[in-house]
Amino acid sequence: MNPSAQESESPQLRQLRGAHDAYAASLASSLSAFLQAEIKVTLQKIWFACVSDFKRDVTAPACLISFQLQPETEWAVFSLDSACVFGLLELLLGGASAPRPSESRNLTEIEWSLLEEVVRTMVAPLGEAWKVFHAVEFKVQALESDPAQLALPEGGTRIARLAFGIQLGESTGEFAIALPQTFFDPPRGVEPAEIGPPLADMQRNFALLQDANVDVEVLLDGATMMFEELAALAPGQVVQFTYPLEKPLRAVVNGAISGPCRVVASGKKRAFQVEEVI
Repeated sequence: MNPSAQESESPQLRQLRGAHDAYAASLASSLSAFLQAEIKVTLQKIWFACVSDFKRDVTAPACLISFQLQPETEWAVFSLDSACVFGLLELLLGGASAPRPSESRNLTEIEWSLLEEVVRTMVAPLGEAWKVFHAVEFKVQALESDPAQLALPEGGTRIARLAFGIQLGESTGEFAIALPQTFFDPPRGVEPAEIGPPLADMQRNFALLQDANVDVEVLLDGATMMFEELAALAPGQVVQFTYPLEKPLRAVVNGAISGPCRVVASGKKRAFQVEEVI
């Protein structure tokens, strides 16, 4: 988006863009860790329409997962194109995500079950991004191939639609989120708050950090000893850590940011596998 177009956006649209740019970055990190692959996600478009437009634009067979946003009364629908669906499933099953035919087909019961697990990973960072609007939990209501079968309100209800591009190795796909526009409306008389720094500043700062060096340490926490015992150590003595093999280690970046990890084999060498992205 060029600067002049960004300046002409309403405060609400700027807030939506900031929240969902952050969601795209967080989702890319979560999916990459979950599927053990390099995944990129970008926010492509935000627009407003009505339910009838949504049902007309989505052609069957489709991949639609509807949620209730508890404890609110609103709903949300994820729609994923075939390239996105089959690319995610391929990675989930341990394969490589290569370019696939774009034709749509109905998913099998097993594929729906596997996809639901992936989508749960996709909505977790969305819940974090939406906390500036409402704190919600996602409850799956329906898995549908035909948009006409979704239990949605009348066709004139205004909705917000958010389209994302996703790159899965050599494969690229798209997914979108639709939900009532009122979910994002601020209380009457309250202007929407800006979300974080402008996207251009974030991208520039991220580019500047690409070549920065950071110190990474992997620590065994838990072993303690008295100072007098430490002072009495002599060359050749052995200190027993009694650290359980199944207990996670802790990776520390620049002495400040830490996260759990585990020792694994990497060929003939030892490495550590990140268990959770902090």
